[in-house]
Amino acid sequence: MTEEILTGSIGHVEFNYPKKYIFGPNAVDNICREVEPFAPKGSKILIVTDKNLVDLGLANRILKPLEEEKYQLAIYDQASQEPTISMVEKVAERARAEKPALVIGFGGGSALDMAKFASAAVTNPGPMKEYITYLQDSIKVPPVPKILIPTTAGTGSEASGYAVVIEEKGYKGFVMSPKIVSDVAIVDPTLSQSMPPRLTAHTGLDALSHGLEAVLSFTANMFSDTYAYRTVELAAKYLRRAYHHGKDLVARAGMALAATYGGIAITTPAAVNIGHCIGETIGPRYRIPHGAACGIVLPYITKFNITAWPERVASLAKFFTDEPAKDVRARAMQVVEGLKELLLDLNMPLSLKELNVPRDQLAEMAEFIAKEQQYNYGLPDINPAVITLENTKKLLNDIWEGNI
Repeated sequence: MTEEILTGSIGHVEFNYPKKYIFGPNAVDNICREVEPFAPKGSKILIVTDKNLVDLGLANRILKPLEEEKYQLAIYDQASQEPTISMVEKVAERARAEKPALVIGFGGGSALDMAKFASAAVTNPGPMKEYITYLQDSIKVPPVPKILIPTTAGTGSEASGYAVVIEEKGYKGFVMSPKIVSDVAIVDPTLSQSMPPRLTAHTGLDALSHGLEAVLSFTANMFSDTYAYRTVELAAKYLRRAYHHGKDLVARAGMALAATYGGIAITTPAAVNIGHCIGETIGPRYRIPHGAACGIVLPYITKFNITAWPERVASLAKFFTDEPAKDVRARAMQVVEGLKELLLDLNMPLSLKELNVPRDQLAEMAEFIAKEQQYNYGLPDINPAVITLENTKKLLNDIWEGNI
């Protein structure tokens, strides 16, 4: 394998990290110290979170110390599911009414993405649906500052410049802008120790899909590879442990880093490929959680791309087997098999048929992906294998049947 295969192109990279990134057990306990530079004591803070986290008391990790410091807290706790455009408009309306000095997102990817929309809405007027412009930066005015604190380990939203939403037509769209990257990201693996196994699997597969898809991207480069390969390595090593032993702090820390690294990887010129395009088409339509939808398709889209870039797929084999094959294609198929075994170990389905996706709707989805959505995602420049209507139909049928 050549250096070019392993590291992608040299490339040109412009990347906006969170201005400050804090990682470690109990890092969230220093929330007041991180808030003070943006919001003097007594000022208003909008907290975007999940009602379940409030009811369970996990949100008290930030609410109590902030209350003790006499901050005015406006709590929006309706971020418990993947955000629709109507949910985004509601949080935007609340943010504009409150005019906070700071927005804090506390929760899973949905809460963090809605916090991004909220902070942007304070300074950018009009309906938020007008800002869903995919790869075009539509955020004109810098948002109010935001601190993002994930309580799951999957989306990497705390480190990315994306905010995802389900549009009115039922498919996912997104905002991509360097202006919505967090001012402070606090990644505390103790916050994810209470995640149930099913949610651990779904979010962990989302992190893995970010890393793997960023590797299998024609826009990958030496910078993105640093994060993408490490994401795959960490998820392959720690996701099973985190799933079966939720209190294992080492495993939780490994997956927390995988989520962050994956979020960074897809915010470089490398980006998600056909995997997310399919997952974000099928997931909202049939109420399949995002991580599950993207995770289930991983073995299939990896095999799909072997024809175009077998060496690149094969370079991932070391994370899925102790004995990589000598032949390139055999080594690439070990990756596919390793992904299948991972799904089985996480008690995940291997087909859309098992999720009751109607087979008679596959042709319509294939047409949408091949003729419209792949261009919104920039896939002609990103996905290794060319995407046609014919091979998209076959790919979706294989996923439906479980034909890996």
